[in-house]
This record gives sequence, structure tokens and C-alpha cells, in this order.
Amino acid sequence: MKQFNETSIFSEPKKAVIVSLNLGDDELFYYQLEELKNLCFASNIEVVDTVTQNLNAIVPGTYIGSGKLNELKTIASALEADYVIFNDELSPSQIKNISEILGDHIEVIDRTMVILEIFASRARSKASVLQVEIAKLKYSLPRLVGLRSYLSRTAGGGAGGGGARRGLGETKLELDRRHIERRISKATEELKAITKSRENARKLRHVNNIPIVSVVGYTNAGKSSTINAILNYCNKDASKTLFAQDMLFATLDTTTRLVKLFNNHEFLITDTVGFVSKLPHHLIESFKSTLEEIKEADLIVHIIDASSPFMNLQIETTQNVLAELGASSIPTIYAFNKYDLVKSPELISYQFKDALFLSATTSYGLEELLKRIDEFLFSHLETHRLLIPYNSGEIYSHLMEKTEVLKTEYKEEGIFVEAKLTPQIKALYHDLIIY
Repeated sequence: MKQFNETSIFSEPKKAVIVSLNLGDDELFYYQLEELKNLCFASNIEVVDTVTQNLNAIVPGTYIGSGKLNELKTIASALEADYVIFNDELSPSQIKNISEILGDHIEVIDRTMVILEIFASRARSKASVLQVEIAKLKYSLPRLVGLRSYLSRTAGGGAGGGGARRGLGETKLELDRRHIERRISKATEELKAITKSRENARKLRHVNNIPIVSVVGYTNAGKSSTINAILNYCNKDASKTLFAQDMLFATLDTTTRLVKLFNNHEFLITDTVGFVSKLPHHLIESFKSTLEEIKEADLIVHIIDASSPFMNLQIETTQNVLAELGASSIPTIYAFNKYDLVKSPELISYQFKDALFLSATTSYGLEELLKRIDEFLFSHLETHRLLIPYNSGEIYSHLMEKTEVLKTEYKEEGIFVEAKLTPQIKALYHDLIIY
């Protein structure tokens, strides 16, 4: 069976026939089919044809029926397709059986493999590289037969060398398996060290008691663009903005920034990897340490592409992933992005009573979003009046910088300041509080 290109993604344009089953839900079927086309586009693959079949269930041995499989062979050969890509994760036996029928000149891959390769091409930090590698290795382990060259790249150079010398009586398959298992173990240990550092950072945030807002959503919904709009509006510092691009899975690493509102209220805002339907289980598992950031949030802002015809399915997908992470009970603001591209916003308003419309590109709705965040995070703050001696100007300066000062009066006794105090600042200046 022909294997993946030696690069981390399909660097040279390739042609593919994609295959999908309609199991009875037409909307879901067309949505996931369109999504697979987008995944192929992101992988530098040209979709030259689509083969579909209506069935009640996936055929265990070959995914599609034998007649449709022979039709697929004819189409793929006639169009000189490099790949046949299936819109579900294939079992090892399905890959083997389908490959035997299609022949060695056509590579059989599945949706999971395409997603993993996209993630591999997007990974930049040490953590994300390790996370993707672990996911690819775990996916590959039960699929050793017929995937040898792909596995060699994934596992970092094959299973030869010392391992082969130590296992003279073992088959090549067994050696490959041992090598991959060792690499998974090593990568997991490396990731644990990074995860521990992240956990320490999270603990420090809790000590400082700065509230955390986590931004989640479907891939390419505009999460990073929304955060950048907030940072530019509040902080006026372009150097703190995040990488944002109109592409699938542009963000793989959790990035945290400090936001200071007009009233001096501060919170941390975090960006997360985008979600997609049928997100591979191994990928979710490998990125658990990154996604754990979401569980630590005081508030979730769910960014939704309001212009997508599959908006409701994307919302459902995101909610399902949040539930899998144990984060579904965290209070959430639903922000419908790309408002400038929506033809009938009233339909969204009817369906979602608290819908907040947003355009990260034009900043429409940004003030309302920040207002809702502020109200949720800080409405509980108590208002107090403090008397600050004139020789304690540093305390007054601190209050002006870190609290929402409602009123200031200069009198003979000192400076009277009325402000909304966090529990930490209240405790710090308890002796100066009049009421």
C-alpha cells in the first residue's frame, strides 16, 4: 500500500476521492461531508470526486458495500486519485480489506489521519508537538500492518538499531510495536513535565485570585480574532495579540493574556484549540493537559460562527467536547461572531434569547461582550469608603490603579475614597475602611 508523503503534511498537491455514508441524518451527513472537504483543502488535497452511500449502519469489513467499493475503485483509477479518504475512522481490518480491493497504487486513509496530519503541521510549541505525536502513535499502534513508512516517520525513524539487535527472535511487526510503545512512554513523560509547570502556573493564578475567562468554540469561528479585538480595545498593546488566521486549527496552544477593563477590573483570558466534529479520541486525550485550562475558568465565552449554515451542529459539537472535559457546568456567554455576514440575525435571536452578536473584524458588539464579562465577574464586589492619610499617597495610587473608584473627596482629615474592593484589597486596607 502506498504511504503518506514524507513531509509532516501533504506538501505537494494531491488528488483524492472522498467517501461518506449517510446513516439517516441528512443534515449531519452534508455537514460532515462539507467539513471533510475543508479538511482536505487544509491538507493541500484536491477533492476530485465524492462517493456516497445510504446505509443503516457501517459495513464492518469494508465500511461501504462491495458494489459501491468496486464503483469507488473504478472512479479513483479513472481520475488517477492518489488517495481515497473515508469520512470516519477506519479499523485496521477495514484499511487492509479496502486496500486489497483498490490496489497498491491508491492509498486508503481516513478522516482521523487527515486531522492528525493537520495538527502536526500546526504544532509549534514543545507541548503541542508532543501531544500530536502521542495521538498519532496511539492511532498508529493497532494499524501497524500496511502503514510501515508512515509509522517510521511518526515514531522518529523506524524500529531498527539497538531494538532489532536485542530482539533477534522477534518479527519486524513486534519490533515496530515495541518501538512505538517506548516512544509513547518517553513522549508522555516529557509532556508530564510540561504539564506540571502549567499546573504550577494555574495554582499561582488562584493564589492571586484573578478571574479567568476561557474562550472556546469551533475551529475557525474567530476565537483568536475576538481575543485580539479585546486586547486592542482594552490594553492598546499590539505586541500582546495572538496569532490569528483564516485557517482550520490555527491555534493549538493555550495562550493566556491579562485584560484590564476601563474600570480597572482585571481578568485573564485564555485561547484554546478549536473543536471539530469527530475529533479523534486520542487527540482529545493527548490534549487533555491543554484543555484542562478550560475547567479552571470562572466564565466561558463560546464563540460561534453565526454565518455558518451548520451553526447549530457546531454549537452541539463544542458542547459535547466541553461535557467530555467536565466543563459543561461553567457559566457561559454565547457570542455569535461574524455578525456582519449574517442575513437573518432575528432567527438567531429567536432561538437564543441571550444571544450576543459580535464581529471581531469590525469590533461590533465588543463593548457589550466586555460589559457582560464585567458584570458576571465583578458584580459581587462590595462598595466601601476609605479614609487615606495624605502621607499615604502610594495607597491612593494603588486604589486608583487596581479598583473601580466611584468617588474621591479631599478633606482636612485625609482623602476619602469610595471604591469597589476585591476581597484581597479589602483585607489589605481593612484598617482604613470607614464603612
